[in-house]
Amino acid sequence: MLRWASAMMDVRKGRRAAVAMIGPLVEQSRARLNGIPDTAWRDPYLVGFMLTLITIVARIESRTLRDRELSVVQSQAWSAITDMNADLIGEDALTLSTAHSEEFQYGCHRATIVASRLCGTAAVTSIGYEPWQDAINERGASVLLNTVTGNWADAFDAYVAALPSAQVP
Repeated sequence: MLRWASAMMDVRKGRRAAVAMIGPLVEQSRARLNGIPDTAWRDPYLVGFMLTLITIVARIESRTLRDRELSVVQSQAWSAITDMNADLIGEDALTLSTAHSEEFQYGCHRATIVASRLCGTAAVTSIGYEPWQDAINERGASVLLNTVTGNWADAFDAYVAALPSAQVP
């Protein structure tokens, strides 16, 4: 019983930290982009980006989170941040991860860059993630990212704005 209570406290801490850090960024993006279509949240890049960012923030806040509890944190935080049904994300993540989707993996990569700016490189490294300092664009050239706001805008806003579902008819 004590182990269960401790695990639930870790879940709560991790979820709260992720929602507190990522939620306001998403809300600012919603305002800048005049909304985010529901279909965007199921995009492979965004699934990888959001879940990796949630994972990093939650693990930094609650280092004793086990994988079983982490899945609860991910689904609850994702639902709170996106306003989408939490049941959708688990299967999407498993399918994309197992299939080694390049878009999903690229979203994960970009999330580590943003996390290193939001949380600090030392914190991200301390939980076992490699916070890359630059990204490679489609032509293979290194692209240095800007400040925290620029990182978020580059990794999230620009991607969502380019999605076909985000285009105004």
